[in-house]
Amino acid sequence: MKKHSIEDNITSPDADYRTTASFIKRALLLMVSLLAMLFVVAIFSLLSIAHNINQDADERSGKLLQKALHNRVDTLSNHIKDYAWWGEAYAHLHATVDPEWAYTRQNMGSSLYRDFEYEGIFVLDGAEQTRYSVIKGQLSSRSLTAWLGANPVPTLLQSMNRPDALPLAYTMVLLAGHPALVAMAKITNGDDEHVPLVPGSPSALVFVDVLDDKKLARMGEEYGIHEARVQDKNAPHLEGKRGTLTLPVNGQLLTLEWKSEEPGRQLIHYILPLLILLATGCSTLAWMQSRNLLKKARMYDENSYLLAQSRQALTASERRFRDVAEATTDWIWETDSELRFTWLSDRFPGISGHSISSWLGQPVTAFMEADNLSLAEWITQPGQTGHRRLLHCRYRSAMGHQRYCHIAIKPVITSEGITGYRGTATDVTLEVEAQQRVQYLSRHDELTGLPNRVRMREFLEGKLQALPTQAHPLAMLSLDLDKFKPVNDLFGHGVGDKVLHEVSARLRHCIRDNDLVARQGGDEFILIIPDIADRQYLESLCKKIITELLLPFTINGHEIFIGASLGVALAPHDAVDAGDLLRYSDMALYKAKNSGRNKWLFYTPEMAQQMVQRREMENSLRDAIKLQHFCLVYQPRYCLNTSQIVAAEALIRWQHPQLGLLMPDQFITLAEETGLIAAISEWVLKTACRDAQQSLEGLAVSVNVSAVEFQSWGIVDRVSAALRESQLDPGRLEIEVTENATLWDPENSLELMQALKNIGVRLLMDDFGTGYSSLSYLRNFPFDGIKLDKSFISGMPESESANTIVENIIGLGKAFSLSITAEGVETQGQLQKLKMLECDETQGYLIGRPMNLKALQERRAAIDAAAQQRLEDTV
Repeated sequence: MKKHSIEDNITSPDADYRTTASFIKRALLLMVSLLAMLFVVAIFSLLSIAHNINQDADERSGKLLQKALHNRVDTLSNHIKDYAWWGEAYAHLHATVDPEWAYTRQNMGSSLYRDFEYEGIFVLDGAEQTRYSVIKGQLSSRSLTAWLGANPVPTLLQSMNRPDALPLAYTMVLLAGHPALVAMAKITNGDDEHVPLVPGSPSALVFVDVLDDKKLARMGEEYGIHEARVQDKNAPHLEGKRGTLTLPVNGQLLTLEWKSEEPGRQLIHYILPLLILLATGCSTLAWMQSRNLLKKARMYDENSYLLAQSRQALTASERRFRDVAEATTDWIWETDSELRFTWLSDRFPGISGHSISSWLGQPVTAFMEADNLSLAEWITQPGQTGHRRLLHCRYRSAMGHQRYCHIAIKPVITSEGITGYRGTATDVTLEVEAQQRVQYLSRHDELTGLPNRVRMREFLEGKLQALPTQAHPLAMLSLDLDKFKPVNDLFGHGVGDKVLHEVSARLRHCIRDNDLVARQGGDEFILIIPDIADRQYLESLCKKIITELLLPFTINGHEIFIGASLGVALAPHDAVDAGDLLRYSDMALYKAKNSGRNKWLFYTPEMAQQMVQRREMENSLRDAIKLQHFCLVYQPRYCLNTSQIVAAEALIRWQHPQLGLLMPDQFITLAEETGLIAAISEWVLKTACRDAQQSLEGLAVSVNVSAVEFQSWGIVDRVSAALRESQLDPGRLEIEVTENATLWDPENSLELMQALKNIGVRLLMDDFGTGYSSLSYLRNFPFDGIKLDKSFISGMPESESANTIVENIIGLGKAFSLSITAEGVETQGQLQKLKMLECDETQGYLIGRPMNLKALQERRAAIDAAAQQRLEDTV
């Protein structure tokens, strides 16, 4: 049998190759033509751009030259004003002409030509007759008209005589082919009261500035314009391209020219060779690529033939592979044309739990059923001869559990037609259950099992679509747990989660079946109560919820007490939009929490207004921090032993642009809630330390630190930075902390106070006796002193109980080696009683109200002087 080579079998590919080669040749020809056209367009564009650049450069140079001329005119005008509006010039050149004063003494002589190059200086009388002239620095008898060859005076006088015009005018004339600037001003005494005015027509001073080629060239060089001159056809031609500027002068046209920069020439010089080189390179590359492409075209067609042969073999292989792959997934089954099982794979019992023998001969529809359609009709659907898949068929396992599978089938086709069906079943029970779990979690809180935000909004919008009425409104209750954060901090998040789970159960117990309680997140819950019969029911429900949540929670042997605050918004009374209802109930909740907690409040429009005012106040506070609208005042502290002021407490004030001076109690709480307290504290520390170092020599300065700020270690960094920047001795800085600042986290507070003590500052317990701590805190925390709250001092010395309490506190404080400062001292009786009780220091209106630095210095000096006088009197 004769063997054929590959070349003998590629008749069709040869034809394709010729077609491919022809297509490639046409494509290459088109590409080369487009490339050539592109380079031609690029070259013409380059030339056009260069021409436009040169033209723009000449226009710019012309404008600069005009600007130079205007500057020359301005200079000439300023000079002639200085000389014409001069009292001495009026006396020596108008009333009489004094050449000795004008020329010999160089008041208006050759110096104007030497210094300013003004070729002509003329004085004209009221009849326009030349009375004094200096031409090119030399005294002359020639008149202005004779020297110029023209009389510009009428034109100048016409300009000066216009309404509201200054007694000054200028014009340009031609003199020997060059432009000459002529400026004229009326000679006045310049408001010089020592020079009397002379009756008669005023005289005029005329300056002439001839712009010869030398001046023009110099003027042009100042603006980067080279070789500027008057264009003269008889003058020798200069090299290079020339720019021109035409000016109208006395009805004639004067043309100035200069050497053009020609920036476009440089562009052509560098870019055009590159374009030519690029065109050459591209042409060479295109020729090489065309040979390579034509060579590869033949190889491509030869490979196409071999690929066609391989594809036939691959198709047969893929058919066998597909049949095998379909038979290896999970369990496999076959049925006859009546859909009765004729064969089941060995994996069928392991997955379903049923035996093979119990189902052979049984219909497949008795074992499985599909969703929303008949499985038998789907399998026997006419015209379907290929492989098909059906998702989510259901069947029962031998244990009676619901299971799910995906099936794939293919009819068994012979010459007699379809004789049966062959398929696979993939068990997807775990996948379906996971999807159901995901669907549940997407609408419910995983921890408590309550509906989440998504489900809550769906429920709320559905109830709002039912259009609640004023008689039967819908209520949204925003609930926030009180004192829940300490539960997590003290007992751990595991206990906190159990508390939340128990809270959810109690809330479900409080509401009706058609109501909904949802968890917003954290310790926040939402209750939606539709179809309310009367407001009394809602009041009772809120009371019941708070009562339930005030009952103790017993978790892991611990009795935990929390509370709750509620905010209530009604639809349609307050709003009919879900977002508005949630926002309004949150406002009412916020108001309830700030009003004492463990209570409920209904939303009112005033709450929204208060929230707006709070946001505006917060924005103003942020601006105040940025713009430093704060100031410090200082209240002195008086030593009873030395009768001197020994310290001052720094107190902040806010100078509000609209509200005026605000006290700390009007904005510090807001600063703590918004996190702005750190920035304010940093400013107070730095300002107080700087003032103490610069203006309060020898005095200690005390700064209050809020309980919120005292929880963060940032206070240590801020104190260190303030001391470092001000160079203040750390021993002169005192930090005042309230008792309650140490309650939240005593261990952290102790470490923080030790860090401050390591810096060298002193620590004072402010408002002692008003907080929740006991005297044991004085032993556990490193305080240097305590400040008795003014509530203990107010009853002294009349109240014996007040005297006894203060005496005991002073005694206990001294037992702990602490300095004692009494606040709120306002009378001499209180001062004397505290001195008898051996109190160390006092502070109050008796010694001085809060005051600025200057007033504090004066108060200190006065007290020191009084103490010195008492000492001298005693001696």
